[in-house]
Amino acid sequence: MLANSDCTVYLFDKQTEGFVRKYAEKVYWCENKSGSIVKSGMQTSDSTRVYFYDDNVPKTPAKDMLVRGKCEFESMKMFRAEYDFVTVMSIDDYMFGGLPHMEVSVK
Repeated sequence: MLANSDCTVYLFDKQTEGFVRKYAEKVYWCENKSGSIVKSGMQTSDSTRVYFYDDNVPKTPAKDMLVRGKCEFESMKMFRAEYDFVTVMSIDDYMFGGLPHMEVSVK
């Protein structure tokens, strides 16, 4: 199991239109930064993947958010202003074999 960080997961709650916070220990947070120069200028293709090894995983792409480390906040306005967060884009289930995990791509 690869682990280099902890993560706070904000799960979107459809009933309340709010978020439920969960803390996930021992995740692998992998950031890739890249870019290329094309005729129209610089084009970046940064990506981040987070590997979860337990059940504290995001459930809803395009709604759930992640923050690296432990995060607590009092209001969403304060959260969006003060914290670097990412939004879940896709969730891949690899909960089988010798290294069961969930791979979450974020942006």
